[in-house]
Amino acid sequence: MKIIEQYSELGQIFDAVNDSKITIVSAFASGTESIVKGLTARNNVELIVGTINSFSSPKYIENLIDLESENLNIYMDFRYANSTHWKLYLIEPNVVIIGSANFTALGVSLKRDTLVFLESEDLYNEYLTKVENLKSSPLVLNCQEKNFEHQFELYKQSFFESQAANQSVKAKSTLDSWLADDHNQAIPLFIWDRELVSETYQQAFELIQDQDPEVESEESYRLSTYTCKPKDLPYREGSLVITMSEKGSYIQFERFDRILYKDGVHYLYSFKGKRKNAPFDISEITMGIKSIVSELYDKEQAVLYREDIESIVKK
Repeated sequence: MKIIEQYSELGQIFDAVNDSKITIVSAFASGTESIVKGLTARNNVELIVGTINSFSSPKYIENLIDLESENLNIYMDFRYANSTHWKLYLIEPNVVIIGSANFTALGVSLKRDTLVFLESEDLYNEYLTKVENLKSSPLVLNCQEKNFEHQFELYKQSFFESQAANQSVKAKSTLDSWLADDHNQAIPLFIWDRELVSETYQQAFELIQDQDPEVESEESYRLSTYTCKPKDLPYREGSLVITMSEKGSYIQFERFDRILYKDGVHYLYSFKGKRKNAPFDISEITMGIKSIVSELYDKEQAVLYREDIESIVKK
């Protein structure tokens, strides 16, 4: 038995494994695509990810699915609060690595977590049996299973709502602090491509006065609109959102304080004068966002993922 204290040690263990089976069970997972890619080049890998608090980015799961590796089996435990909270790494035939480190970039860096390395065939087999029992749950689904896509879409909604709620209560800090917490996986994003006409402002004002008579004028708020069916709206009332034009101008944090719907149009109101906590100073990523705004707009992306922000920082 030994304590693994830094990623270089864990990396050496992974690099030494060939033609084996590796089982990873983690409450959360993100930012470790390159590790998975390296492991699956030489081994069969089984990854089971939990859904407690919907912290794991669906983009991460999609990135792994896009690898199209025959050596990778991905499972998600869609039991949410009751899903697995393990941080377990099994290497055939007898290696058990267990501790506090989730399979996230920050977790396996071991900057704040720890892992213990054990060699025991009995312990390995005992944990393997527990993993098989875990997989037998009706809501622990392989990404190839018929019901996975439906559950994954529900999970995406839960993830976006969780992230929106998480960002809306953040005290203003720095981008480095935001990135240091791997629970921060996404921020809602709104890109507008045209100025609103006066008729739209009038319709929005009449609509909100009907709901909130104390709103005295159109000058009380900033207005945005989004056209879609109610169930398809990617924003939630009270969400903190990064807003900008399609050219990357007027980048700022806004809070959609009220969202009202009429005749196919969602009216998004951001009241002036209300304190809006922001997780970091938007100027820290303004230039970087401008460099990718065309790509974000073309993809109709309604969320800025952690990996988008990390790529901006690296430029």
